[in-house]
Amino acid sequence: MYFMSINKYKPDADRAQINKTIPLHREWARQQLAAGVLVQAGKWGDHGGMIVVRAETREEADKVVNQDPLVQAGLITFETAQLHAAVAFT
Repeated sequence: MYFMSINKYKPDADRAQINKTIPLHREWARQQLAAGVLVQAGKWGDHGGMIVVRAETREEADKVVNQDPLVQAGLITFETAQLHAAVAFT
């Protein structure tokens, strides 16, 4: 199954800390993509991002998202839901 997680910067998040953590976040995402855990990742507007996670349950997907350095640094919130794609690309 696939789950989409929408991530948003917390309103009180320190921009300098976000900028410091982004390279760690990108490296984490690259590793997860290479492992086949993440399917897609990218910015979501100007204040956050999104990832598509391959997992068996939402709880499993949330565990993956909780490993994100931006989450661990307390800079973003996220909401995860099962993705029911009507059309897909390869």
